[in-house]
Amino acid sequence: CICFALRNREKEIVSLYFRSILAPSLLERAGGEARHFYLKDRQGLYPKYPKANTKTLILTESIIDAATLIQYCILDSSHLSPFGGDTEGASQVSPLGGDLEGASVLACYGTNGLTEEHMEALKGLQNLEEIIFFFDGDASGRTSAQRYGEQLKQVLGCKVSTVDCPEGEDINSLLQGHAPEIFPHLIAERKELPFSFSAERIEKQETGEKPAPPKTVLPAKAKTNPYADNELITSHPDCLLYYRGNLNFTLWGGIDIYNINRLRTTLHIKLKENAYRSFRDNVDLYSHTQSERLIRQASEKLEISPGVLSEGITALTSALETYREQKREAKRAETSERREADRETFSEAEKQAAQRFLNDKKLNEHTHDIFGRIGLVGQQENGMLLFFIFLTRMFANPLHAIVMGSSGSGKTHLLQGVSQTVPRQHIHYTTSLSENTLYYTPKDFLKHKILLQEDLDGAYQALLPLRELMSNQSISRFSTRTNSRTGESKQIYLQVEGPVCIAGATTKEQVYEDNANRSFLIQIEDSPVQERAVLAYQGEVASGKINPQNYTRDLRLLKAAQLQLQPLEVLIPFAGLLELPPFVFKKLRTQAHYLTLVKAVTLWNQCNRKRVKGEDGTVFLLSEKEDVEWANRLSRESLLRKSDELSGKARHFFESLKEIQIKEEKGNTLFRSVEVRQRFRLHPMQLKRYLDELEQRNLICCKSRSRRFGNEYEILSWEDYRQLQSGLDVLEEVLRNIERESYKTQGYDLKK
Repeated sequence: CICFALRNREKEIVSLYFRSILAPSLLERAGGEARHFYLKDRQGLYPKYPKANTKTLILTESIIDAATLIQYCILDSSHLSPFGGDTEGASQVSPLGGDLEGASVLACYGTNGLTEEHMEALKGLQNLEEIIFFFDGDASGRTSAQRYGEQLKQVLGCKVSTVDCPEGEDINSLLQGHAPEIFPHLIAERKELPFSFSAERIEKQETGEKPAPPKTVLPAKAKTNPYADNELITSHPDCLLYYRGNLNFTLWGGIDIYNINRLRTTLHIKLKENAYRSFRDNVDLYSHTQSERLIRQASEKLEISPGVLSEGITALTSALETYREQKREAKRAETSERREADRETFSEAEKQAAQRFLNDKKLNEHTHDIFGRIGLVGQQENGMLLFFIFLTRMFANPLHAIVMGSSGSGKTHLLQGVSQTVPRQHIHYTTSLSENTLYYTPKDFLKHKILLQEDLDGAYQALLPLRELMSNQSISRFSTRTNSRTGESKQIYLQVEGPVCIAGATTKEQVYEDNANRSFLIQIEDSPVQERAVLAYQGEVASGKINPQNYTRDLRLLKAAQLQLQPLEVLIPFAGLLELPPFVFKKLRTQAHYLTLVKAVTLWNQCNRKRVKGEDGTVFLLSEKEDVEWANRLSRESLLRKSDELSGKARHFFESLKEIQIKEEKGNTLFRSVEVRQRFRLHPMQLKRYLDELEQRNLICCKSRSRRFGNEYEILSWEDYRQLQSGLDVLEEVLRNIERESYKTQGYDLKK
């Protein structure tokens, strides 16, 4: 666009106008036909307010036309420039000559763009003798010039004339096909506008004297009505205007675009010949009773025929229906465009790079490196595990994840970091989620998507449907609706279908226990080593050592690679040998999660995995030993969490306590609560919860109680956690069994 400045009376820039420079074909390809753009709450005039001593003023239909006249037919060149600024001291001479020497120019904002600000500026011109309309050579331009000319004649009483612009041309197009000398020629040939009244006639009407017939005879083809009949003016959506014959309709507040079973509006009806005779009412134009009452009362008040008013109301209703359908279609197109804009697209070069990335034999290692480069310092394993969990959205039964940790430990950072590697069209973010919102979700809105709730506290009311959605990949409910007109109740069936992958973060492990049983539990480590690593990375980012372009490139690589994947089914030939640690709780459900994780690793490596066909032609990927190795590596800590009877926070506290007692207290089994609270800087109530949980599990016992020195406790179990960790050795034994049994994917027989 070309940008033009609009100025107030003090010559200050108060708004801007933009004119598109795209050709019509390119403009249509860009998604629209609009060529004129204004800032919101437009104010100011172009090129500026006319000087107080202006005698002749030329009004153009658009800003670009005014700029053309100023540039090529210098009007009052001592103070005007094409872009609205001052050019004091200019030495150019106006070529118009005669009585137009030093004429000023002022731009309207279209055929309906003579604003109140224009009128106020014109009323301040005490020496104004003539106004010249130089509008476009079409029907709307001539009609607008006639209408505004009549209005200005009444208000200002000066001479009003019009330039006969050639048919289909405007000021700007004339310059492209002719020499600039055409402008002074056309202006010199201007004609005074004919009117159906004069200022003298209006004065006689006010005094009651019978006016003389107008002296000016209208041409045979000229319209006596300055308004375009049957035209709905929608330039302001909250003030719709409609003209028909002698009636002016104003619809204050516009109409309801979305509710199509009624057409309710605040209607103001006036007579063109007498603006003081009017009628106002609220009416639903789709109601026969209300429409009949409106016609009867308005016709009596306005003293016109009910038949004329009925025809006007019918025509207005039809115009409003057309306008509403156009707005609804525009809204549908806007929604479709917004949906397409939300879809991430990638260039051919990015797609080729993603395919090469997927074909790499060391795909898992490179993926692990990327998660280290995008800011998940010390959390590469958790980040990669969460990435594979998100990848299961392509399966019929996806996995789910709950990230646990203390406040400020980096739970949300992990979720956000991994979610940024997912294409936007595959993930829905939500801060708060209610039960009704979930049930009234469009049926396929969540299908093969990720529902990310950064804090599960925001979904507390929807825990039950979320839990069922995790287990069954579908939720349903009956709801009752009452017809407001008949009073009848009707049962409706609400159903939302997956598959959907659900993820969230929380600091409250016990509150979400039922949901945690259906999810992978990812515990955030908040040790001093992890803290120092994160602080070092933040320092590198702040000092500019981390290139943000590389960060963006890595994210787009992972996104493009996911879009290249085919949603294939996965078979694990050696699934019968896979075994979980003996201490894992709810082993049946956890085993299914573990197998799905192996399949997710296989799906990510599909370009390097063998494929077989079933009897029905379905293509299956075959898992290999490497997939199990990575699944074991990534899920090790999560399986340990599911094996431990202590919560994650309590376990971290207990292991830290044992480490201090071994290193600093030389293996002393006794400790006092006051000393521990001071060392760990814990709130007394939080320390009490930890100690109570450990005491309930018979891991410690209270030897003596003292309010002054604090309770004294004794550690009863030192090896419980080491025993849990040793149970994970079964994962390594499984890998050895797979290799010992020589399971091969080549020649795998599905019939067996």
